[in-house]
Amino acid sequence: MGTGVPPSHSIVTQIATAERIAPIDLETPLHDVIDPDALDRLIASSDHGSSVHTVVVEFTYYGYTVQVNGAGAVEIRPAEQTTDSNSGVDSTEDAHGD
Repeated sequence: MGTGVPPSHSIVTQIATAERIAPIDLETPLHDVIDPDALDRLIASSDHGSSVHTVVVEFTYYGYTVQVNGAGAVEIRPAEQTTDSNSGVDSTEDAHGD
């Protein structure tokens, strides 16, 4: 993880900043949507130097689409469709290579 900050922590911090609230004030905890420890372990265990396998995890949390890549970089953007802005989940893990 490039910054030394676990992706789960970065997700909560970025969304709280975007919402202009303290992370503790997020109504839905991250663990209600995805297992933060499993996410952090997955990213920590990914082979950062490999061009053969790419890990990308994407899901919806708190009205944002969250994307975490194998290097631990977190990108959030407003979700295009939101039925319940606090709880939609769409997780993907892509591995490319032959």
